[in-house]
Amino acid sequence: MPGYEGIVTEMKEGGKVEVLIQPGSAGIPGASMEVNNKVCHCTTDGSSIRIDVENKVGAGVGDWVLVNRETRALIRNAAALLGIPFLGGALGLFLGLMLSTGLSLGATIWIIFVAGGLLIGVVAGVSVYKRVSPGSRPFIDRVIRTRSEIASMPQGEHCTVRKSDGTCDACAMFSC
Repeated sequence: MPGYEGIVTEMKEGGKVEVLIQPGSAGIPGASMEVNNKVCHCTTDGSSIRIDVENKVGAGVGDWVLVNRETRALIRNAAALLGIPFLGGALGLFLGLMLSTGLSLGATIWIIFVAGGLLIGVVAGVSVYKRVSPGSRPFIDRVIRTRSEIASMPQGEHCTVRKSDGTCDACAMFSC
């Protein structure tokens, strides 16, 4: 899964920070052009997203960081929110077909079993999701540049880290 780069904007309680992420292009980050052409986009050029993440590496406000999320966690969440309700609906369908065969109200009983199985599947899926999702929060994978490194980066012809001989020391540090 691709990581997202952003700037830490606020320190929060419990080892969490707020990160401002500005996607590099419009559309869904990491999705193909084919997918982006078929969906309603939630990001546009110049938009930004604020997200609360776990600060496992000790980043500070102003640090440029890489935010990531475990792929296994996403699969677990999808299985809980999609797989369990699907299984509940399928079980309801199977039981409805088995028990309604030959009855005069067979279609009604079949619909009740399918709806009941789906409802039980949704409730079970949401409860499983609530148990497994807290461990799947996004986290800061690494600090790309600290706030002091960002502040000392040259901006065009301006260099904030000049040596005594007039050369720019930051250009050697950041290969600009």
